[in-house]
Amino acid sequence: MIDYSGKNILITGGSKGIGRAISLQLAEAGANLMIVARDLKALKEVINEIKELKAGKVAYYSADVTNKGQIKKAVQETLKQFGKIDGVIHNAGFARPDYFENLSLEIFEKHVNVDYMGAINVLQAAFPYLSNGAFISVTSSVVGYMGVFGYTAYAGPKFALIGFAQSLRQELKPKGISISVLCPPDTHTPGYEQENETKPFETAALSEGASLMQPEQVAKVFLKGLQRRRFMILCNFESKLFYRLQGWFPGLVRIVMDSMISKAQKKKILKKKD
Repeated sequence: MIDYSGKNILITGGSKGIGRAISLQLAEAGANLMIVARDLKALKEVINEIKELKAGKVAYYSADVTNKGQIKKAVQETLKQFGKIDGVIHNAGFARPDYFENLSLEIFEKHVNVDYMGAINVLQAAFPYLSNGAFISVTSSVVGYMGVFGYTAYAGPKFALIGFAQSLRQELKPKGISISVLCPPDTHTPGYEQENETKPFETAALSEGASLMQPEQVAKVFLKGLQRRRFMILCNFESKLFYRLQGWFPGLVRIVMDSMISKAQKKKILKKKD
Protein backbone atom coordinates (compact mmCIF):
# COMPACT_ATOMS: atom_id res chain seq x y z
CA MET A 1 0.00 0.00 0.00
CA ILE A 2 1.24 3.46 -0.92
CA ASP A 3 1.04 6.16 1.74
CA TYR A 4 0.71 9.41 -0.21
CA SER A 5 1.67 11.61 2.74
CA GLY A 6 5.07 13.18 2.07
CA LYS A 7 5.44 11.55 -1.35
CA ASN A 8 6.91 13.73 -4.10
CA ILE A 9 4.71 13.35 -7.17
CA LEU A 10 4.98 14.78 -10.67
CA ILE A 11 1.59 14.99 -12.37
CA THR A 12 0.97 16.09 -15.95
CA GLY A 13 -2.36 17.46 -17.12
CA GLY A 14 -3.03 18.35 -13.51
CA SER A 15 -4.75 21.69 -13.98
CA LYS A 16 -8.11 20.61 -15.41
CA GLY A 17 -10.62 17.77 -15.35
CA ILE A 18 -9.53 14.44 -13.93
CA GLY A 19 -5.94 15.63 -13.42
CA ARG A 20 -7.12 18.59 -11.37
CA ALA A 21 -9.29 16.34 -9.19
CA ILE A 22 -6.36 13.96 -8.68
CA SER A 23 -4.10 16.88 -7.72
CA LEU A 24 -6.55 18.19 -5.13
CA GLN A 25 -7.15 14.78 -3.57
CA LEU A 26 -3.42 14.02 -3.44
CA ALA A 27 -2.83 17.38 -1.77
CA GLU A 28 -5.48 16.55 0.82
CA ALA A 29 -3.62 13.29 1.45
CA GLY A 30 -0.44 15.23 2.19
CA ALA A 31 1.54 14.63 -1.01
CA ASN A 32 4.07 17.11 -2.38
CA LEU A 33 3.07 17.96 -5.94
CA MET A 34 4.72 19.29 -9.06
CA ILE A 35 1.80 20.00 -11.38
CA VAL A 36 2.64 20.29 -15.07
CA ALA A 37 0.27 21.61 -17.73
CA ARG A 38 0.19 24.07 -20.64
CA ASP A 39 -2.50 26.44 -19.36
CA LEU A 40 -0.71 28.80 -16.98
CA LYS A 41 -3.92 30.44 -15.77
CA ALA A 42 -5.52 27.09 -14.89
CA LEU A 43 -2.28 25.98 -13.24
CA LYS A 44 -2.22 29.01 -10.96
CA GLU A 45 -5.88 28.51 -10.06
CA VAL A 46 -5.41 24.91 -8.93
CA ILE A 47 -2.18 25.84 -7.13
CA ASN A 48 -4.05 28.49 -5.13
CA GLU A 49 -6.76 25.97 -4.22
CA ILE A 50 -4.15 23.51 -3.02
CA LYS A 51 -2.31 26.14 -0.97
CA GLU A 52 -5.57 26.90 0.85
CA LEU A 53 -5.63 23.27 2.02
CA LYS A 54 -2.36 23.89 3.90
CA ALA A 55 -1.28 20.31 3.37
CA GLY A 56 1.84 19.21 1.43
CA LYS A 57 4.15 21.33 -0.69
CA VAL A 58 3.05 22.31 -4.19
CA ALA A 59 4.79 23.77 -7.23
CA TYR A 60 3.97 24.09 -10.90
CA TYR A 61 5.66 24.19 -14.29
CA SER A 62 4.07 25.19 -17.57
CA ALA A 63 5.10 22.68 -20.24
CA ASP A 64 3.81 20.79 -23.26
CA VAL A 65 4.28 17.02 -23.05
CA THR A 66 5.18 16.91 -26.75
CA ASN A 67 8.18 19.18 -26.08
CA LYS A 68 11.03 17.04 -24.76
CA GLY A 69 13.08 20.03 -23.65
CA GLN A 70 10.23 21.51 -21.62
CA ILE A 71 9.49 18.17 -19.97
CA LYS A 72 13.14 17.66 -19.02
CA LYS A 73 13.12 21.11 -17.41
CA ALA A 74 9.91 20.22 -15.54
CA VAL A 75 11.59 17.11 -14.15
CA GLN A 76 14.67 19.10 -13.11
CA GLU A 77 12.44 21.66 -11.41
CA THR A 78 10.73 18.81 -9.51
CA LEU A 79 14.12 17.60 -8.27
CA LYS A 80 15.09 21.15 -7.35
CA GLN A 81 11.89 21.62 -5.32
CA PHE A 82 11.63 18.21 -3.66
CA GLY A 83 14.97 16.41 -4.04
CA LYS A 84 13.54 13.17 -5.42
CA ILE A 85 10.57 11.76 -7.32
CA ASP A 86 8.42 9.08 -5.70
CA GLY A 87 5.68 8.96 -8.32
CA VAL A 88 4.77 10.08 -11.83
CA ILE A 89 1.13 10.43 -12.85
CA HIS A 90 0.84 11.11 -16.56
CA ASN A 91 -2.64 12.39 -17.26
CA ALA A 92 -2.19 14.85 -20.14
CA GLY A 93 -4.06 14.04 -23.34
CA PHE A 94 -6.83 15.04 -25.70
CA ALA A 95 -9.52 13.50 -27.91
CA ARG A 96 -11.03 14.69 -31.18
CA PRO A 97 -13.87 12.35 -32.21
CA ASP A 98 -15.29 12.53 -35.72
CA TYR A 99 -16.02 10.37 -38.73
CA PHE A 100 -12.82 8.87 -40.13
CA GLU A 101 -13.25 10.64 -43.47
CA ASN A 102 -13.44 14.00 -41.70
CA LEU A 103 -10.19 13.58 -39.77
CA SER A 104 -7.02 14.97 -41.29
CA LEU A 105 -3.67 13.22 -41.12
CA GLU A 106 -2.51 16.07 -38.87
CA ILE A 107 -5.20 15.16 -36.31
CA PHE A 108 -4.01 11.53 -36.27
CA GLU A 109 -0.41 12.69 -35.83
CA LYS A 110 -1.42 15.04 -33.00
CA HIS A 111 -3.13 12.18 -31.16
CA VAL A 112 0.00 10.05 -31.47
CA ASN A 113 2.27 12.89 -30.35
CA VAL A 114 0.12 13.94 -27.39
CA ASP A 115 -1.60 10.76 -26.25
CA TYR A 116 1.23 8.28 -26.82
CA MET A 117 4.58 10.02 -27.31
CA GLY A 118 3.67 12.50 -24.59
CA ALA A 119 3.71 9.63 -22.10
CA ILE A 120 7.03 8.35 -23.44
CA ASN A 121 8.58 11.82 -23.19
CA VAL A 122 7.48 12.24 -19.57
CA LEU A 123 8.49 8.78 -18.38
CA GLN A 124 11.87 8.79 -20.13
CA ALA A 125 12.69 12.17 -18.60
CA ALA A 126 11.66 11.13 -15.08
CA PHE A 127 12.77 7.49 -15.09
CA PRO A 128 16.43 7.99 -14.07
CA TYR A 129 15.33 9.88 -10.96
CA LEU A 130 12.64 7.56 -9.60
CA SER A 131 13.17 6.52 -6.00
CA ASN A 132 13.05 2.93 -4.74
CA GLY A 133 9.46 1.70 -4.56
CA ALA A 134 8.25 4.46 -6.87
CA PHE A 135 5.00 4.30 -8.80
CA ILE A 136 4.01 5.36 -12.31
CA SER A 137 0.63 5.73 -13.96
CA VAL A 138 -0.51 6.56 -17.48
CA THR A 139 -4.03 7.47 -18.52
CA SER A 140 -5.56 5.43 -21.30
CA SER A 141 -9.33 5.11 -21.70
CA VAL A 142 -12.19 2.67 -22.07
CA VAL A 143 -11.50 3.32 -25.76
CA GLY A 144 -7.99 1.96 -25.08
CA TYR A 145 -9.26 -1.60 -24.76
CA MET A 146 -12.47 -1.43 -26.80
CA GLY A 147 -12.80 0.45 -30.08
CA VAL A 148 -15.71 2.89 -30.24
CA PHE A 149 -17.40 4.51 -33.24
CA GLY A 150 -15.94 7.95 -33.99
CA TYR A 151 -12.69 7.49 -32.08
CA THR A 152 -10.41 6.17 -34.83
CA ALA A 153 -7.74 8.81 -34.15
CA TYR A 154 -7.93 8.49 -30.37
CA ALA A 155 -8.20 4.72 -29.96
CA GLY A 156 -4.86 3.80 -31.55
CA PRO A 157 -2.61 5.73 -29.14
CA LYS A 158 -4.73 4.68 -26.16
CA PHE A 159 -4.49 1.00 -27.15
CA ALA A 160 -0.75 1.53 -27.60
CA LEU A 161 -0.42 2.96 -24.09
CA ILE A 162 -1.80 -0.23 -22.56
CA GLY A 163 0.61 -2.39 -24.58
CA PHE A 164 3.48 -0.10 -23.62
CA ALA A 165 2.54 -0.30 -19.95
CA GLN A 166 2.22 -4.10 -20.05
CA SER A 167 5.76 -4.38 -21.42
CA LEU A 168 7.23 -1.75 -19.10
CA ARG A 169 5.61 -3.40 -16.08
CA GLN A 170 7.73 -6.51 -16.64
CA GLU A 171 10.90 -4.40 -16.70
CA LEU A 172 9.95 -2.39 -13.63
CA LYS A 173 8.76 -5.17 -11.32
CA PRO A 174 12.26 -6.48 -10.42
CA LYS A 175 13.19 -2.88 -9.53
CA GLY A 176 10.27 -2.52 -7.14
CA ILE A 177 8.56 0.12 -9.29
CA SER A 178 4.89 -0.29 -10.18
CA ILE A 179 2.95 1.01 -13.16
CA SER A 180 -0.81 1.48 -13.40
CA VAL A 181 -3.13 2.31 -16.29
CA LEU A 182 -6.19 4.46 -15.63
CA CYS A 183 -9.03 3.81 -18.09
CA PRO A 184 -11.73 6.38 -17.38
CA PRO A 185 -15.14 6.20 -19.05
CA ASP A 186 -17.05 9.30 -20.18
CA THR A 187 -16.26 11.92 -17.55
CA HIS A 188 -17.70 15.42 -17.22
CA THR A 189 -14.58 17.50 -17.92
CA PRO A 190 -13.73 20.48 -20.15
CA GLY A 191 -12.23 17.97 -22.57
CA TYR A 192 -15.50 16.04 -22.69
CA GLU A 193 -17.37 19.22 -23.55
CA GLN A 194 -14.95 19.83 -26.43
CA GLU A 195 -15.48 16.27 -27.66
CA ASN A 196 -19.22 16.87 -27.83
CA GLU A 197 -18.62 19.60 -30.42
CA THR A 198 -17.31 17.11 -33.01
CA LYS A 199 -18.89 13.80 -31.97
CA PRO A 200 -20.68 11.95 -34.78
CA PHE A 201 -24.38 11.36 -34.17
CA GLU A 202 -23.75 7.67 -33.52
CA THR A 203 -21.03 8.38 -30.96
CA ALA A 204 -23.27 10.80 -29.10
CA ALA A 205 -26.02 8.17 -29.08
CA LEU A 206 -23.64 5.63 -27.54
CA SER A 207 -22.66 8.18 -24.87
CA GLU A 208 -26.32 8.77 -24.01
CA GLY A 209 -26.63 5.12 -23.08
CA ALA A 210 -23.66 5.24 -20.71
CA SER A 211 -23.30 6.82 -17.29
CA LEU A 212 -21.31 10.05 -17.02
CA MET A 213 -18.84 10.19 -14.14
CA GLN A 214 -17.56 13.27 -12.36
CA PRO A 215 -13.79 13.95 -12.21
CA GLU A 216 -13.82 13.67 -8.42
CA GLN A 217 -15.34 10.18 -8.65
CA VAL A 218 -12.72 9.03 -11.15
CA ALA A 219 -9.91 10.52 -9.05
CA LYS A 220 -11.12 8.71 -5.93
CA VAL A 221 -11.26 5.33 -7.68
CA PHE A 222 -7.91 5.96 -9.35
CA LEU A 223 -6.04 6.89 -6.17
CA LYS A 224 -7.44 3.88 -4.35
CA GLY A 225 -6.28 1.58 -7.18
CA LEU A 226 -2.91 3.30 -7.46
CA GLN A 227 -2.44 3.00 -3.70
CA ARG A 228 -2.85 -0.76 -4.07
CA ARG A 229 -0.54 -0.77 -7.11
CA ARG A 230 -3.21 -2.24 -9.38
CA PHE A 231 -2.24 -2.48 -13.03
CA MET A 232 -5.59 -1.77 -14.72
CA ILE A 233 -7.77 0.77 -12.94
CA LEU A 234 -11.37 0.71 -14.16
CA CYS A 235 -13.80 3.20 -12.73
CA ASN A 236 -17.35 1.85 -12.86
CA PHE A 237 -19.43 -1.27 -13.43
CA GLU A 238 -19.87 -0.66 -17.17
CA SER A 239 -16.12 -0.29 -17.71
CA LYS A 240 -15.36 -3.49 -15.81
CA LEU A 241 -18.13 -5.40 -17.60
CA PHE A 242 -16.99 -4.44 -21.10
CA TYR A 243 -13.34 -5.07 -20.17
CA ARG A 244 -14.22 -8.64 -19.18
CA LEU A 245 -16.49 -9.18 -22.16
CA GLN A 246 -13.87 -7.80 -24.55
CA GLY A 247 -11.39 -10.31 -23.15
CA TRP A 248 -13.68 -13.32 -23.00
CA PHE A 249 -16.28 -12.72 -25.70
CA PRO A 250 -15.02 -10.11 -28.19
CA GLY A 251 -17.49 -11.34 -30.81
CA LEU A 252 -20.38 -10.62 -28.46
CA VAL A 253 -19.08 -7.09 -27.86
CA ARG A 254 -18.98 -6.48 -31.62
CA ILE A 255 -22.56 -7.70 -31.97
CA VAL A 256 -23.76 -5.46 -29.12
CA MET A 257 -21.92 -2.42 -30.45
CA ASP A 258 -23.12 -3.03 -34.03
CA SER A 259 -26.69 -3.28 -32.79
CA MET A 260 -26.45 -0.03 -30.82
CA ILE A 261 -24.88 1.80 -33.77
CA SER A 262 -27.51 0.44 -36.17
CA LYS A 263 -30.28 1.76 -33.92
CA ALA A 264 -28.56 5.15 -33.75
CA GLN A 265 -28.24 5.32 -37.54
CA LYS A 266 -31.92 4.51 -38.00
CA LYS A 267 -32.74 7.26 -35.53
CA LYS A 268 -30.47 9.60 -37.49
CA ILE A 269 -32.33 8.86 -40.74
CA LEU A 270 -35.71 9.49 -39.09
CA LYS A 271 -34.42 12.74 -37.63
CA LYS A 272 -33.33 13.93 -41.08
CA LYS A 273 -36.77 13.15 -42.50
CA ASP A 274 -38.38 15.24 -39.76
